[in-house]
Amino acid sequence: MDKQVLTSQPNVTSSSRYAVGLLKDGDLHLTPVHGLVQLRPSFGYLDKADIKQKADAMASGDGMAGDSSQDEAEEEAKPVMVRFSRPESDEAKARRMASYEYLHKKREEEPWISFRHHHMHEERAESERMQLLASRTSELTEFCTQPPDYLKMLMPGNLDADQEKPAMPNNVISMNQLKSMTLIDRCKALMINAKVIKFNQLLPLLPKDTNPQTAIRGLQQVAMLVQGCWVVKSDTLYPKDSFSAHSGVPADVISRGRDYVLWRFRQNRYVSRKEVSSVIKLPAEDLKEIFEQISRIKVNHGWEFLCAYDSEFVNRYPEVVQRQQMLWDAKYQQLSKLLKIPKEADKDKPRRRRTSSRSRTKSGGEKSMSDISDTDTDSAFKKVSHNIKRDPMDIGLTNHISNGPCNATGSSIDYMEVDTMDKIPSLELKTELMNFIQEKLYSRYVLTLGELRRLFQMKLSQCPAGHILGTGVSDTLLQQTVVEVGGVQIYTQWPPGVKEEPIFALTKTGDKLDEARAVLWEVLKTTNRLKSSIFKKKVEEKLGVPLSDADCRKILKDYCVTKAAMWYLKGTTAST
Repeated sequence: MDKQVLTSQPNVTSSSRYAVGLLKDGDLHLTPVHGLVQLRPSFGYLDKADIKQKADAMASGDGMAGDSSQDEAEEEAKPVMVRFSRPESDEAKARRMASYEYLHKKREEEPWISFRHHHMHEERAESERMQLLASRTSELTEFCTQPPDYLKMLMPGNLDADQEKPAMPNNVISMNQLKSMTLIDRCKALMINAKVIKFNQLLPLLPKDTNPQTAIRGLQQVAMLVQGCWVVKSDTLYPKDSFSAHSGVPADVISRGRDYVLWRFRQNRYVSRKEVSSVIKLPAEDLKEIFEQISRIKVNHGWEFLCAYDSEFVNRYPEVVQRQQMLWDAKYQQLSKLLKIPKEADKDKPRRRRTSSRSRTKSGGEKSMSDISDTDTDSAFKKVSHNIKRDPMDIGLTNHISNGPCNATGSSIDYMEVDTMDKIPSLELKTELMNFIQEKLYSRYVLTLGELRRLFQMKLSQCPAGHILGTGVSDTLLQQTVVEVGGVQIYTQWPPGVKEEPIFALTKTGDKLDEARAVLWEVLKTTNRLKSSIFKKKVEEKLGVPLSDADCRKILKDYCVTKAAMWYLKGTTAST
C-alpha cells in the first residue's frame, strides 16, 4: 500500500461546452477545452501482489516435501490435439472487436507513459498558467462583443441534444428541455405528455411571469377546452401521414374518432364506450387507448372524464369559453358529415300553415307573403338573396336600395334585410377563416388588407368546389377575424406615394422581447423608417436594458424589410 495508481479514462461528456477560466485583476480569461481525461484509482496492482504472495508461499512452504528428485515422477505422455482455426468472416470479426474482452485486452496492451507532476506553485506550472491569459491587442476581435452575446457564443445550444439525452420514459420530459423551448413549443410538449390538464396546473410549468392571456393564446393552437380543462388536439397528438401503432389505421381516421369522443365528453361527464364505438367504428385497441388518455372507468357509469370541471377558469375567461364553443359547434358539423351521424328529429318544428285561395294573387304568377308558411320563409329569403349580384370577395352588398314590393299585395322582402342576415357568418365559415388567418399571421407577423385578400384568393384557388370559404367573405369579416386571432391594427406613417390601407400585426408572441416590440410600434407611429442603431437606443432608453444585436435583428426582420440601410414596416413599400 505504499503507492497509488491512477488510470486515465475518456470522459463521455462532450467538452465543446466547457472552458477553463482564470480570474486576474477583475478580468475573466476563458480558454476553450478540447478534451477531457478523467483519472480514477486502479487497484490492479493489489491483485498482482496477492497472486505473487500465494505463489511464493507455495514454493517455500507447501512445496518442501516434493523437493527430492526421487519423489518426482515422470509425467505421463499425452497425445496433443492440433486444431486449425476457421477463416473468420467480417461480421464475426466486427463482433469480436466490439466485445469487452477484446477492448480490455487492447487497453492492457497500451504502453504506459511516464510523466512528472508539477505542483501548482512551481515555476513550470506558473508559466503554463500564464499562457491562459489573453493579451490586450486589437487582434482578439472575438472578445469585442456584449457579455450576453459572448456567453451564447461560448455555450451554444446543444446540437447533439438527441444523442446526449438520458434514457427516459416516453411520457416524461425533463425541465431542462422545457427551458430551452419557446412558449408554443412548451405548451405543445406539455399537452402531448399530459393529454388533459387544468390551466392553473399548466401555468406554473410555463416561463416565469408569463401573461395568462398570452399563455391561453398559445395554448389554443395545440389544445381544446373540455369540461373547463384543456385537452391536446387530435391532429397534434396524431400527426398527418402517421398510422396507429396497434392496427395501422391512418391518423386522420383516429383523429376524427377522438374528436367525437371529446365532443361527447363536452355533453356529458360519463360516456359509454359501446355507444361511441357504434358511431366511429375504430378498432378496440385504438378506442381503448383514446379513452384511457382522457378518462377513467367507473363501475355502473361508464368512462368518466379524467379531471373535475374547472369552474374557476370558465368564470374567469368567459370569452375564451365562448370562442371554444364556436369551434366545437363547427367541429361537430364536420364530424356529423364525415361520420354520418343521424340528426335528431326537431320536436319543435312548426306545422305548415294553411292559406285560403282568396289570399292568392294572379299578377305575374307570383305568391303573396301570406302564401309562404313559417317553414318556407327561409327559402324565400334565399331565393331573393340569390338574385343579388355580388363581388366574390364580399359576403353581402352594402348601401342597397329597396326594389319595392315583391308582389301585388304590398308585402315585400327588403334587400337590406337580406343583406343584414347574410352578414352573420356560419360557425363553420368562422372556424375555417380563423384557422387560415391565424396560420398566416403567426408566420408573417404583419399583414396588410391587400396582402390578406391576395392570400385568401390563393387559398380559394386550392380549395375544392363547394368549400365553405367560397360562400363569400367580406373585407370587414377579414379584419374582424384578424383581431379575434390576436392581431392588432397598426397606425404608422406611410412613405410618400404609397397608398395607405389597413395593416395588422402580431404585436405579442409571449417571449421576453414583447417589451422591445412595443417600443418599435411607438417609434413607427412618428416615422416610416428607422435604423437599427436608433431602435436599439430607443429600447435602452425606454427599458433601461441594452438590446443585443441578435434580438434587434430578429425583431426587425420579423416586422420590417430593409432597403438602402433603412428598415420599413412590411407592406408600406412598393416592393412589399
